[in-house]
This record gives sequence, structure tokens and C-alpha cells, in this order.
Amino acid sequence: MGSAEYVAYQLAQAAQAAGIDVAEVELNEVAPTDLPSCTHLIVVASTWGDGELPDNGALFWESLSAADAPALEGLRFAVAGLGDSSYPLYNNASRIIDERLEELGGVRLVPRTEYDCYLDGQAAGWISDVVKLLTAEVTAAGGGEELAQSASTAAATGDPEPARADGTSWDRGHPYRARVAVNRLLTGPGSDKEVRHFELDLGDSGIAYQAGDSLAVQPLNDPALVDAVLERLGEPGDRIPEGHDQSLSQLLAAAELRSPSRELRILVADRTRDAEIREVLTGTDSDRLTAWLYGRDLVDLLDVAELSAEEVVATLRPLAPRDYSIASSPLTDPSRVHLTVAAVRYTRDGRDRAGTASTFLADRTSSVEVYLRPNNHFRLPAPDVPIIMVGPGTGIAPFRAFLAERQAVGATGSSWLFFGDRHRATDYLYREDLEEFTASGTLTRLDLAFSRDGVEKEYVWHRMLEHADELYGWLTDGAHLYVCGDATHMARDVDRTLHTVVAQGGGLDADGAHAFVNDLMRNHRYLRDVY
Repeated sequence: MGSAEYVAYQLAQAAQAAGIDVAEVELNEVAPTDLPSCTHLIVVASTWGDGELPDNGALFWESLSAADAPALEGLRFAVAGLGDSSYPLYNNASRIIDERLEELGGVRLVPRTEYDCYLDGQAAGWISDVVKLLTAEVTAAGGGEELAQSASTAAATGDPEPARADGTSWDRGHPYRARVAVNRLLTGPGSDKEVRHFELDLGDSGIAYQAGDSLAVQPLNDPALVDAVLERLGEPGDRIPEGHDQSLSQLLAAAELRSPSRELRILVADRTRDAEIREVLTGTDSDRLTAWLYGRDLVDLLDVAELSAEEVVATLRPLAPRDYSIASSPLTDPSRVHLTVAAVRYTRDGRDRAGTASTFLADRTSSVEVYLRPNNHFRLPAPDVPIIMVGPGTGIAPFRAFLAERQAVGATGSSWLFFGDRHRATDYLYREDLEEFTASGTLTRLDLAFSRDGVEKEYVWHRMLEHADELYGWLTDGAHLYVCGDATHMARDVDRTLHTVVAQGGGLDADGAHAFVNDLMRNHRYLRDVY
């Protein structure tokens, strides 16, 4: 969502102000074979998926981690990582880059720095320290002839503006309170899913969004979950813990309760009498830890370890905003932002549970604090360029925005959408909109897959395989491919299918198909907004 890009941008600006020759680029634009000619490399990396580099840094890592990567003796480097410690492989991308640069002979300018749920301004001290060290080293080497290269894992724009430069002052520290103008159920009667369409009134905020952007929504916790935590702690909600100026109920309402922090997991492991749980929480098997944590929250941890309120509060992190892909175009609705949200509700161990932001929007508020999260790498190409969109389930959101935008500008480029869900009768999201886009010619082709309607389950990637030759033809004709939705399964299945489509359509072996897909990524023609 641009945080790594913004930190790299700030570092580049500070270095340039100090008279240092700096280039700020996306990691995929850096070839490891070019690094021996550089004196310094500063990497700002976020972590995606299962501890991986984001797409716009994946090609860099593939080359850097290869057995034939060049020696980097003499290269001075520094790495900063942006991550979320509730995930087992916290900041893994920055860690593996840092370790690999050292393996290849590079020397650290400063130790690796980590930021947990990064907030604007937190990197100011690190930036200042790095610039001072760069200034001293460049000066000692005889001036500014050396190249200091700053790289970011967030896609850099052609005009290096800050990622949050949306013309307003609205951000996480100063969100805008938007009225919920529309809260409408999209799924039909009998569906086993609850997907809702929201429209948030931007009022006089001045927020100017683009198709492809996301909106950050700041929720509050479900009072029922707060009460369950208080019950486990044996504390009244109005008690004010030592060192705080708010009551326990207020602190818990605005803290992460569904994603226990690493500090809390360590504390629980130390106190629990359950040896198996202790092993899971302290072990090195990230898959096992992820499986154990899935669907559990703070209450589950308090059920296996006795902790005081002060101990728990000390480990809690502020409740982070949730990002949702915008499902509207400013060309058709500039005063409102449309969101497509699946309300999460389930029962486990006899207790009803619910998604933090999804049910806050659905059930508990008529207005919500928001701010824009520009997504500069997920943008439409020129109106005459063909596009392919793969967006099952709520992944349809940005593509509804794309199609509305293309219809508004009278785009001439062809468009192909792969959409799927469980049942056509109940889960065909935005059916009327898609049919209207098709009738108007804005949507050239629509392929659908409803996984529970037939004897065999069929998904969007099955449709891609059925039309492999045509799909490959669109790609060779210059089409841009976009994927949005589930990262854990769907995005990986689609990526594997894409390689198969390319191999089949182009008559390529696995290496040739891999190179073709890498070229799509390098040229920003294969873009993913997955979660």
C-alpha cells in the first residue's frame, strides 16, 4: 500500500538534499549484476504472503538468491523492513535480503531495522542516521561521484511523489469520518456467504481517489469480544490500569484482539501448562503456528494461560485499519467510495466470532473513520490497451471500478473478466452491473465459474485453461493482466495456471514460460492486488 515506497522516497529526498547522488527505483528494476558497480545499496522492503518479497521485488530476489549471483565485496548496504509481528514470518523479506547481501560479501552500513505495523514518521531517525553515514563515506571517498542507490519494494511512480500525496491531510493519525450512505446485501437468500456493498460519503473531505486505490477503514472491536476478554481477566471494564488514562474497556475496544502480537504469544508460552501449545508458540514451524492461530483470538490465549490485565495491555498493539479495494470510479461517483466487503462470522469452541472491520461496517456503525491508500502499481493502462481481469469473490471490487472508468472514457481496448464464486443463484456479485458492461461493449468477454453448482468444482483458473490459446494471444497482443482476491489459494492457482497457459500457447518449456511471466511482471503487465 505504498509505505515502503514512501520511506524510500523520503530517504532519497534527504540524501539528495545532502548532495548525494541517489536513484530511487523499484527492486525489480535492480539487476544484481549491476550492484558490483554501485558503492551503496539501501533497501526498504515489506513482506508479503508466506514471508515472501512483494511482486515488484520478487524478480530481484530470484536473481539475488541464485547460485550464480555476483560477489558484492565492497558494497555497503542497509536494509529496513516493514511488517506485522502477528504473522509468523514477521519481516522475513528484509531478513533474507540482509543475510544474502552479507553472504555475497556486502558490508552493513547500519544493522537491519524493523518496523512493526509502520506508522508515518517512524523512520525519520533511521533516515537521518543513514544519510549522515552516507555523507561521511561519500565525502571521505572524495565527493559525490559514487552512486548511492535507494530501492523500494513498492512500485515507484514516474513522478516521485509521496505515496500518500492525495491532496488532503487525511491519514492514519487524522482520518476522515465518512457517513455510511449505503449498506446493501449483495448475496442472495440461501447463500452461505454474506457479502455487502457499502457506499461511503466523502462529503467535503477533498479526498480524490483513483480506480485501483484502496480505502483504509478504522474499526472498533465488537463489544461482545471485549466483554469476553474482561471476563477471562476477571476485571471490571471501567478500571483504569496503572500507567494509562483510559479504562480497560476503552483500551480493549481499540486494540488488536483477533491477531495476538508476538510479545503476547511469547508471554502465553511462558505461562501455559499445555506443553503442546508451548511448543507451537515457541517453535520454528511457521505453518504449524499459522494453522494453530487461524480463527483464534486473545480470548483463546487467555484460556490457556493466566495473565493479569496489566500484562495483557502491555503486549497489545493499536487496532490497525483494514484496507479494502475501492469498487467505484471517481469519474462516475467522485463524492462516494464503494466497497465490497465479506462479513466474517463463524462459531468455534462454542463461541460466536466475527471479523473486526467487516461486521463493524455491517452491524455497528453509521459512520467510519477512513483515509485513502493509493495503490500506484495497480492502475489501468491507456484506454486502447487490452486488459484481462481475474477477480473471483470480493476480488471483483477493483474491476468494477476499472470497467466503470473504461466506460466513462469510452475506452477502445478490449477487456476480459474471469469471475467466480460458489453459486450462480446466490453469489453472482454485481450481476446487473456486469451484464450492463457487457451489453454496452465495455466488457468484451466474461467467463464465469461457480464452484458448487456442478458435480466437479470449477474455479476461474479452470476457465483460463479452457481458453489458454486465446488468453496467450491476448498477452502477446499487449494485454495487461490483473489479479485480485485471495492470496493463499486463488492467486497461487492463477499464477500456476498462467505459466501453463504461456507454455501451452507459446510452445515453451518451463524455463521459457517462467521467463515470459517474469517479463510481464518486470514491465508491469502482470499486477496483483491480493490479500
